[in-house]
Amino acid sequence: GTATAGDSGTATAGYAGTATAGDSGTATAGFAGTATAGDSGTATAGYAGTLILSWFDGSRRRVVVGYVGEDGIEPNRPYQLVDGKFVEKR
Repeated sequence: GTATAGDSGTATAGYAGTATAGDSGTATAGFAGTATAGDSGTATAGYAGTLILSWFDGSRRRVVVGYVGEDGIEPNRPYQLVDGKFVEKR
């Protein structure tokens, strides 16, 4: 399925789903899903999932893509960007 939420909203999609939330939003997708959130957003994806977060570097909006199982990104854990790097939200 596909779920979309605006700024500060929450979007949740299941198996192979796509969840998209705006700035400061929360996006969660299941196994092989894609979670996308805007500035100050949080993304969570299951095994084989993809995380896409954006941030503003002071000059322009940047987009960072992460893959569950690579570079220390673990499934079913929420991530945010800090200085353009994925950091688990605690």
